[in-house]
Amino acid sequence: MSQWKRSWYASQTQFDDRFFGHAFSHASFENQTVRMVIHPHDYGSIWRIKFSNRYGVYPLTLDSVTLASHRKNANIDDQDVGNVTFKGSSKVVIPVGKELYSDPISYHADPSTDLTISLYLPVYTKVSTWHFSPAHSTYIAQGKQTKVNDANIFDTTTHSYYWLTALDVEVMSSEVDPGVFVVMGDSITEGYASSLNANQRWPDLLLNRIRQVSRDQPLPSILNAGLTGNMILRDARDIEEGAALGLVNAGERMLDRLEPEGFTQPGLKGIIFNCGINDIFGDATSEQLIRGLNEMIDRTKKQHLKVAICTVTPFGKSHFFTDEREKVRQEVNQWIRSNAQTDLIIDLDRTLADPQEPTQMLHIYDSGDKAHPNDDGNKAIAEAIPLSFFYESSQN
Repeated sequence: MSQWKRSWYASQTQFDDRFFGHAFSHASFENQTVRMVIHPHDYGSIWRIKFSNRYGVYPLTLDSVTLASHRKNANIDDQDVGNVTFKGSSKVVIPVGKELYSDPISYHADPSTDLTISLYLPVYTKVSTWHFSPAHSTYIAQGKQTKVNDANIFDTTTHSYYWLTALDVEVMSSEVDPGVFVVMGDSITEGYASSLNANQRWPDLLLNRIRQVSRDQPLPSILNAGLTGNMILRDARDIEEGAALGLVNAGERMLDRLEPEGFTQPGLKGIIFNCGINDIFGDATSEQLIRGLNEMIDRTKKQHLKVAICTVTPFGKSHFFTDEREKVRQEVNQWIRSNAQTDLIIDLDRTLADPQEPTQMLHIYDSGDKAHPNDDGNKAIAEAIPLSFFYESSQN
């Protein structure tokens, strides 16, 4: 018997063309093809794609969508392109506020190969629902080019996903399949400072580590539900001056994201929480943060899911640092380390901290802003997580 398993995921937010002074060039499309590159965590030969018009104010028209293996830049394997249909049609209109799955797609992809999803937008379409800062490039061409393998035609590059939220793969039901785990996180999870187009986000590096030792065991999917700027306690748009900064891109608070982005993932077995630093930057108290974390842990356990929680990483000497915020971080981390409800405590504070200056990130892990890990830091995070968490039953 087969079932759907989520292989890749991107959190969606309401579009805003600003983020702390950075302007995004593409606020609309018309008669253009958008080619997005994704990094699946499990593979097979039958797939389905999920698109979202959750934040749309107009119906969304997609046409001639394709699935193909990625080669380099905007290039694809044009000898094997999967045609994506919706109830048998190559064209679909997604109503305002709705999400929609494609028909099953027969397409064989080699394990560890990145895939591309190309979609044609035939009519004027304002961007409404997106993931604004993945660590992958997206390529744009004029006209209907969803099957074309020519990087020169795709002459515009952005760094966002548009309306694309998930890819599922059909797998055989198995008691030994470890299933799906979601990392609910912020920019550290999302890979804000990781190398572009290199799959160096820590959930990807963790899967690579599992793959190296799996000996042909079924692999988990470790879904990245990270959003730059996301907070546990507050919607970013509610922050004073948030609208002027474009903070709407940071999404709804994690307490509200947990149900739709965590609990509803097909094949879900557990949640990893890698969060809290942005709440500290926003001057939440330790009591407030602990209450929010405790609520999310409790709700997750009531779903009979495994739970892991990460300590808050150091940010000393960053422009966010104050003595009071450091005090809050230490109090929250002390609570996390003593938490008996979770199946696993991942001490990223001690993993990334400079032993000589524990309020600061070790320089070899620092991306340069004193708050975000670089590729080596992401690798250290991946190596700090025991693989047994994904294969053993919950003890709580």
